[in-house]
Amino acid sequence: MLPHDFLTEIAHEHELSPEQEAVFLLRLGKGQSYEEIATELSTSADACLKRMGQVYKKLNISGSSRGKENRLRIFLNNKLKQLEHPQKNLEKTTNKKSIGNFPQTEGKYTFIPTPEKIRIFQNLPAREYTAFVGREREIIRLMELLSPQHSAHLISVDGIGGVGKTTLAVEVAYRCFETSLNQGFISDVPTFEAIIFTSAKQNHLTSIGLLPRLTQERTLREICREIARTLDISEISNLPLQEQIEIIRQKLSQLRTLLIVDNLETIEDKQEVLSLLYDLPPTVKVIITTREQALFVPIRLGCLPREHGLRLIQHEAKEKSVTINPTESQELFDGVSGIPAAIIYAIGQMAAGYILEDVLPQIKDPQGDVARFCFSGSVNSLKNQPPHYLLMTLSLFVQPVTRETAAGVAFEKSDPIITNRGLAKLQQLSLVYQQQGRYGLLNLTREYALAELATHREFAQKLRQRWVNWYVKFSEAYGASNWKEWHVDYGYLETEWENLRCVLEWCMFQGRYADFLAIWQHIKGYVHIRGYWDERLDWAAWLIEAAKQAGDWSNAVEAICDRASTLVRIRQKSQLDEGEMLLQEAWNLRHHKTIKFQLDLAANMAILYIQQKKLQQAKEWLGIEQELLQQASLSDLESQEQQVHILYYQGRISYQSGNYQESQILFRKALEQAKKVGWQRATAAMHNWLADIALILGNLKEARELLELSLPMAQRHKDKRSIAFHKATFAKLEKITGNLTQAKRLAKEAAEGFESLKMITEAKEMQSLFPN
Repeated sequence: MLPHDFLTEIAHEHELSPEQEAVFLLRLGKGQSYEEIATELSTSADACLKRMGQVYKKLNISGSSRGKENRLRIFLNNKLKQLEHPQKNLEKTTNKKSIGNFPQTEGKYTFIPTPEKIRIFQNLPAREYTAFVGREREIIRLMELLSPQHSAHLISVDGIGGVGKTTLAVEVAYRCFETSLNQGFISDVPTFEAIIFTSAKQNHLTSIGLLPRLTQERTLREICREIARTLDISEISNLPLQEQIEIIRQKLSQLRTLLIVDNLETIEDKQEVLSLLYDLPPTVKVIITTREQALFVPIRLGCLPREHGLRLIQHEAKEKSVTINPTESQELFDGVSGIPAAIIYAIGQMAAGYILEDVLPQIKDPQGDVARFCFSGSVNSLKNQPPHYLLMTLSLFVQPVTRETAAGVAFEKSDPIITNRGLAKLQQLSLVYQQQGRYGLLNLTREYALAELATHREFAQKLRQRWVNWYVKFSEAYGASNWKEWHVDYGYLETEWENLRCVLEWCMFQGRYADFLAIWQHIKGYVHIRGYWDERLDWAAWLIEAAKQAGDWSNAVEAICDRASTLVRIRQKSQLDEGEMLLQEAWNLRHHKTIKFQLDLAANMAILYIQQKKLQQAKEWLGIEQELLQQASLSDLESQEQQVHILYYQGRISYQSGNYQESQILFRKALEQAKKVGWQRATAAMHNWLADIALILGNLKEARELLELSLPMAQRHKDKRSIAFHKATFAKLEKITGNLTQAKRLAKEAAEGFESLKMITEAKEMQSLFPN
């Protein structure tokens, strides 16, 4: 029996006339609710709903109630098209197999689905709701604009905070995604081959309060990185930004794409992002959400109409088991002026035990979550006063800072009394939080304060300069010029890492080469040890070009060597090839550097050829390093460190040649030298290699003793690469001794560490220990 016949039978059981039956199918297929259908048919809603469970079962439709309803509507819409245009949309089939969730039928006209599942590139966030209420007109309009028949390229959804801009964009994207997966269905919903979501939003206002958004794309570079990741071309992230953009544009020209850029107003380099969006190929539709009215094809969101607002209140109350009568619903709607986020927050507070009479004052309170989300004038009272300057200053810091830092950046001459009063005032207004002597902003407050700062250009210029100067001095005080060794002072850098990162990114964007270099020279060791290799590669690439443009060949060579050394340690062929090219360039420019630097450069050449398994060339470069060492006028300490380095890589060459006993002798010599000079990082590395050799030679006790001594050292100093290598060796030891549970755990942790460093070869080796 055809599904259409089955539905006809249901209609007949409900005693519907043929005309009513046609209306039933038409209205349901076009998206009308069952209640509305029942009213039009002069029958009960129960009659329409009575056997819908059997309909779903008969059509093999499963999933959530909302998902089943959407798929049924798509199916019915297709059936209606078939009835209207049988020759165009239908084809006779016999004995067809089921495809997807919609079975083929026998003997008569039937729907022909796509032959195989379509892959859609997408990174959509999870929906924050179980039912989307209202905004039908806006959804219809947005679907029209997204249609390939419409010439609109950039579409803006604008409105005040909490009005539902992001929610609308995500809902439309999901509908497009679900339809794109089932393109055999006839539907007015646009389809895409890629749906990409990027957001500069700092946090969400939910029923339980403000929640931070953990991932953000606030710059052109970050947006490109997210697009590349979603399209499975993340390998381009190491390229210069302009090259990334060209590759992305080329890729997007081959795909029907929906790109969502959420919270445009908080993107730092907005003009550059807009330039990218304007230049995208015509295959791309862009939805931009913003609190500012934009000059694109706009969809302006106001507060929910009363009918939709009351429906949302009832839905949220049911979801959270809150009892609220019609009068209270009207009172709540009026109290929040129909703002969806405020409605959801209010019902959440009632679920937490508050009564409506207590919730409404909270929403209107300038220190409450909703008021702070919309900033209902709380900052206006502070305009052009010290608290206002402190608020804008704190917006520069993504992590909390000390009182001294805030004052030193905010004011040319800080006054402790003014600073204390200003911070106290901000805390009273819930604009600043204080935690263990450090002051910070909620992400949402920071978002607002950054917008405030943008309107005070003269103050912003001076503030940014003091901000950069502060971190130049900070990096000099707590960084380290010898990046090869561990340093206990890295704890200070760790506390300020995100703030430092923002300063460096801003200096790059502004082309402030001298400031960037001053910070970079003192923190690059920390960046390497903590495993921030993406940043290290990006920053070194920028520094190379900036140094060359400045004619600073000494620092250009250093940046070239720095990027190359990181690429070489990743060990992938493309990275090794680029690393070899860069090291050769650095070697050709070595006359700009001292012999001490040339020693490091020769050592990196040896490492490169060890990684490429060109052991004879590696030996030759170690010989060059030895010759340079004899020519150099180094202190005894520096000379011994270089000798440790040479012995270490001689041991690596012997190990790779399979001469494990010779390798063991060389590593032990290097270990002895490293201990003499107090080189802890080298000592741990030697322990790890000696443990690995002990495993091969069957000395399991010795291997365990070495690892138990050096792994805690690496963990104490948070050296991501060293930790991964130690856990890898430990995993092999535990597997040999039969401790499989422990071995699997260590292998998994080692593989994750290697993957985060892009060391794919090592990660695969760990995964192969336990292939199942």
